[in-house]
This record gives sequence, C-alpha cells and structure tokens, in this order.
Amino acid sequence: MVMSKCLTYVIDKGDQQILSDVPLVDIVHDLQSIGLISDDEANKLKDVRLSNNERILQFIKILKSRRDDNYFQFCCTLKDSQVTNNQNPARKFEIKANTSRNGREKEYKEAYVEARRYVSCRNEIIRIIITGPQNVGKSCLIQAFIQQGFIHAVEATTAEVITKELVKLVTYNMDDKSVDDFKAVLARKVITAIGDVKLLKREEESHSDSSSNNIESSTPSPSTQLDSTASTSNLVETSPQTTQADEDMIPLDFLKNYFRGSSESDRASVIDHSHYDKLWDVACHSIYHITHQPFLSHNYIYLLVLDMSQDMNNHVVNQEGENTEMTYLEAVQEWLASIIGSSKSIAKTKAKINGVSEDIVWPIVILVGTHADKLGDEKACQERFKIFENTILQEFPFYSDHIYGSRIIFNCNHKDNSEETRSQRQKNCTKLHNILWDFVDHQPSIDPLSKISHKWYIMAAILQAFPTKLNQSVSRIMTAEEIKLLAEEYKLCDGTEDVHQMLRCLHDLREIVYCQNEPVQGEVVTQVEWLLDVFRSIIQLHKPDSKMLTRKKEYIEAGKIGIMSQNYINSKFDKLKVEEKERKFLLDLMESYGIICKVRKEDDDSTDQYFVPYLLRSNSQELDCKGFKESGWLYVGFKPSQMPNIPDGILFCLLVSCYKEWKKLKIELRYKCEKYRLKEDCYDIVVKKESSYIGIQYRYRMVPNKPQIQKTIEAKVKKFINEKPYEFLRNKLASLIKERMPGCTKSDCSYFIKCPSCNRFNPVSDPLDGSSNVIFCDCSDTSESGSIHKWVMSSGKLISDKLESLLD
Repeated sequence: MVMSKCLTYVIDKGDQQILSDVPLVDIVHDLQSIGLISDDEANKLKDVRLSNNERILQFIKILKSRRDDNYFQFCCTLKDSQVTNNQNPARKFEIKANTSRNGREKEYKEAYVEARRYVSCRNEIIRIIITGPQNVGKSCLIQAFIQQGFIHAVEATTAEVITKELVKLVTYNMDDKSVDDFKAVLARKVITAIGDVKLLKREEESHSDSSSNNIESSTPSPSTQLDSTASTSNLVETSPQTTQADEDMIPLDFLKNYFRGSSESDRASVIDHSHYDKLWDVACHSIYHITHQPFLSHNYIYLLVLDMSQDMNNHVVNQEGENTEMTYLEAVQEWLASIIGSSKSIAKTKAKINGVSEDIVWPIVILVGTHADKLGDEKACQERFKIFENTILQEFPFYSDHIYGSRIIFNCNHKDNSEETRSQRQKNCTKLHNILWDFVDHQPSIDPLSKISHKWYIMAAILQAFPTKLNQSVSRIMTAEEIKLLAEEYKLCDGTEDVHQMLRCLHDLREIVYCQNEPVQGEVVTQVEWLLDVFRSIIQLHKPDSKMLTRKKEYIEAGKIGIMSQNYINSKFDKLKVEEKERKFLLDLMESYGIICKVRKEDDDSTDQYFVPYLLRSNSQELDCKGFKESGWLYVGFKPSQMPNIPDGILFCLLVSCYKEWKKLKIELRYKCEKYRLKEDCYDIVVKKESSYIGIQYRYRMVPNKPQIQKTIEAKVKKFINEKPYEFLRNKLASLIKERMPGCTKSDCSYFIKCPSCNRFNPVSDPLDGSSNVIFCDCSDTSESGSIHKWVMSSGKLISDKLESLLD
C-alpha cells in the first residue's frame, strides 16, 4: 500500500521548503534503524556527491512510496533526534498532515452518511448457474472460460472434491474478462458509491462558489443516484446535528480498514462500475437445483451444458464410465422442469443477442455443447448442435420460449492444450462472453429502473467480511435481531425502519438466506455458498475415509434404505468444519424444507437417524411382491400440457412428507420409487414417479391358511383406504408445487389411471365416489375398472366377488 493522497498532497504543497531546513543526512541512521528506509536506500542518501536538495527530493520519493504510518514515524524520529531545530519542523509536519487527513476523513464520513441514507444503485452482480448432466465437462468449460483456453483434468464436482477456484470463488468481470474476489468487488462497489457522493457534493459546492478549479474532472456513474427529492447540499444543511452525530457513531476502524482500503492512494483502481457474473457449478444432478431452490434467485442466467458426442437417448455416463438410469433426454427434461418451473419470474424483455433481435422470456437457459473433439470439423459440430436443438424443441415445446441455442461446442479434452486447440477455445469463449454480455445487459435485476438502497449493499459487504477480523459479531448463522443490532451499529437502519425489509431484499439478491419456515424462522445464513456445500455433502453419498467397520456399515445401510445416522452426518460436518452450535440449526433447516426427516427411534438409547431419500438413485430392481395381494396404480399429477415433468427433487420432498405422515414404518428405496411398510398392520404403500404423475399402490399380505388373520389384515386395509391416503398425496404434491415451482401454479393436481392398452394417463374423479368404473381413452379403447372401495384398478378387471364381500 502506498501513501494516501491527503499526505502526498501535504508533501507536494509545502514540505519541500521545510525539509530544505532539515539536515537529512544527520537522521538517516535513525530512519534506517526503525526500518523506514532500507540499507541500500540509506547508503544512497548518505552519498556525499548529492546536494541537500537532491537528497531531499530522493527521500521524498521514498517516503511517498511508504504507508501513512511511516510518515508519522518520520515525524517522531525528527522530533526525537538530537539535531538542533528539528523539533519545530516536525511539529509542523504533524499538524499539516493531521489537518489534511482529518478533513479527508470528515469528507469521507459525510459521504458515507449520505450514501447509506439517500443513494440507490443497480444490482450489478449477476449469478450464472452452470448446469447439466454429470460428466459432460462443466468444470472444464469454466476453466476454458477463465484460463485463456487452458484445461487440466478435474474430478467430478461434488461436495467431497469441491475446487474453490472453479466453484466457490469464480467472480467474473464482464467488462474486462477478468476473475476477481467477490468480497473485494462488494467493497469496491461501496467505495464507488461513497466516492460518487463526494463528487456530487464537490460539484454542488463548486457551482455555489462559481469556481470549479479544484473539482475532479470525472463524473459519477448513472448507476448511483441520490434521492430525487433532495440535493446533497440541502441534505447536509437541513440535518447538520444528525449528520454530525452519525459521523461520531460510525466505527472508524470499519471505514478505514475495510471500505476505504487503498481508495485514497489509487482512486482509479478502486472505482468500480463494472458488471460481474458469479459463476456457480451446481454439480451433476438436477435435484441439487430443486433442493436449493428456496435459496436461489428467479432471474439467474443458466448455461445448460450437454455432451454432444452422445445420442439424446443414451444413458448418462458417470465419472467412473458407468451408465446411470437416466438418459440424456430425461436429464435435459429434469433440468428444464427444475429451472423454469421453479422460477417466479414473469419478466419478458426484447434485446439484440449476438446481433439478432430476440424476445427473451426469463429465466433464460443457454445451450452450450462440449466434446467437439469427438465430432469433427466446425460444419459437423454445427450439424450436431442443430440435431440437439430440434430434439429438445420437439420433445419439450413447453419450455422453448426460455431456451437459447448458442451454437457453441467446446473441445474439453484436457489432454489437448495445443496452440490450435487453445485458440479455438478462446474464440468460443469470446462468442459465449458476447452472448452472456447481451443477456446480462438486459437481465431484469440490473435494469436501470430496478434500484436497491445502497445501505443494503453496505450491509451485504459487512456480512461477507466473515470470517475476517472486521467485525467479530458477524457469524455464518445469525438471528434477525443480531442483524438489526449490527445494522444499527453502522447506522444502516433507522428506528422506524423495518429491518426485515432489508433482510428480504438481501435474500432476494441471494447475498443471504433469510429463513421463513419453522423451527428456523427468523434465522439468517450469511454464507450462501457454505450452506450449499453443506447441503451437497449431506445428500450425496460417498465412501467414508474411516476404516472402522461401524462407519462402513452405516455407509452400506445409507445406500440401501436411505437412512443416515447422526454419527455419519457428524463426520460430514467435521469435514466442512461445521461448528457444534451450527449443527442443530442445519438439521432443522434441512428438515423444514423436506430435504431430510428425523427417524422415530424405537430405542431411546440408539443414535438419532435421518431419512435422506436423495441418497439412492440407481437401484432399479423390482420390489419383491411374493405373498402379497396388490392393488392397481392410482396416479396424482398434472396434464402434460400444464406440467410435462415433475422433477425428482419434488418427488424426494414428497417421499419425506409421506414418511412423516405414515408412522411406524420400514422403508425400502428404488429408482424413483419407495415402499413404506406399516410393520404392525402387515401392508405396504408404494409411491413412484412416472413423468408428470406420482403413482400410489397398496399391497397386503396373503395368509390363505389362516382366514381369521386374513380378515384382520384386510380390515386394517379397509380402514387405511377410508383415510384416503391418495388424497394426502395429491394435496401434498399440490402444496409442494405451489411452494417450490411457482411457474406451474396454474396447474391442477388431479387423479389419473393408466390405460391398459396404450399406457395413456386418463383423468378420473375421486376414486371413492363410485364414478370411475369405466375408463374412456383417446386410443378408442374402453375398459372396466374395479377397486377395493373404489380404489381404481389399472388392470381393467373387477376384483372377485369373494374379495369384495370379505372387505364389505
């Protein structure tokens, strides 16, 4: 850090004359002993060939390259020296320096007061989410984007192997294509607004004095504006006492050490009106998005990355080279349903994107391809991209207004970093950068009319300073009351102002998470990326590092039945350095959003356990139904024209809700399916997902040689059916869709059954009202359906009279 402008101004304007009276050569040794000058610099100053003026000019140059405290060290050395008459100039140095610094400090504090009170600004920090199936090259694409086309081998992006440079801290400057630190960007944005207010004040003062000789030539950015009802001079004149009180109350260390930084020494390097993208790789599976949806904003820009060397009907290949259960087409559908359905945005804009006028419906999903090295030349790549575009348009017309085809396919072969390949990557990066810039420039949240109070930006910067020594009262998890006290400390909220409005604004900007669900209502998470890391770590299953057999057994059990022990979760917390006081909050938060569910213990001495349905996604083995009588499948869901697909994340939240509703359960997970066994009642409930429908089936044990026991079992089944479990399923699904997928709130959740001839889903009324005995399908087939108490049987055959009589 170099010397501040206020002190260099003092030196330039008057100190040379004073210094000319000081025998500098006599105190060089003292300056050297306190470390203010180096041995080499001391030797040069002692050079007898130098005149006193030359020596002074050389020393001034050295002094101006030092810090402010070095200047006052020089003054103290001069006062303490035994050289005659040194004390008087030393005192003059201090007086002038303090006067100048106090004036600058007063001006800065006044500007801070007015910036936090009256300034509004645009949100110039935009989130860009990198999405797509696993193992398609998302992390490699980010590398190419920020490393001039160079790519190195990386592991799969999971919570266990998160690379900070690629996931957490990629803040990309759209103006100069550089990578920056997010905390530094926030600080510069605050400094910029304060500096703009200073310029406005000086400009008004210059007009009032009819003199502009000392006014800086630069003008404030239109992104920072004062309240239109008052000028800066009027604001200062009408409330001088309040302003002075505010100045005295503002913590000086905060101003000096954080926001002020190097602003006085090199203002040009601090003033920042740039646009920034915060690049987030949300890992390989779409459930991560729907799980975190309550914490994500609605006007993000999404890059959907696809491996275009694969056929859309191929199964997605994981990092180990194994086929997963999901095809690329299904993965694209999951992502589109999660992104577009979960957005509250109704914004539409018109803009020129890459030179072409486009109608943009937000949120926007930009298609980007990878593995160009496997496709051939540029013509072959473009043909391949068209095939993907046409397939997506044909299969998912519901989402087409939100999708933009970039026609860019990256070479993501980390073994090929030749000059030619890097040059091609850089060209693609430039194309992608220009497309992103066009979208960012017309993104609703940075529209010039969409302004936020600048004091909330200041609050975001304070909270983002954790875990520095800026303020020990800032932590990762805080209460709304603690935030209020912090805001009052920095004069960021008035007594009459509702601090919750500020918290809601920061939550909408996704600088914090402001929890609204019980039992964590009113709690604030100040580190969003840290919270997402915790979520990813809990819902993604990885082999434990521990060699203890107990831990390995827990890992195997978690993979089989979706149950995690408290000990296993604690091992995840330990890796992420989660403090003890934070753990209960995190578990409560995840449970409040249906991510996990605490298992009811039969043994009070056993360790707490949690049901985590996200753990198992690959077991497609059929459920064993030997010895059970099965009902047909009844479905709840939506017409494809209203909702083409229910995302897996919604299914998993629904499974957690079912677990809470149906007590004393033993559960068994399958791919997009779960069986709940009511152990004491000898029957099962099975819930599964098929496209935009959730199916429910019950099965009960057959005991043919024990008619009395059989009758008891069937009586329990009858009682269960009369409680309408399918109605709970429908209502809960509708509630989740309303909460998690506001883009689909116009959809009506209904009952359906599947045609036995063509597998089409046909709507039916309440299964218990007796009106669903005949199914009319668009395939022109008519079938009869029967039920136990009118639970629709998809087989199309009536239950035998004997069984009906048993249950009636």
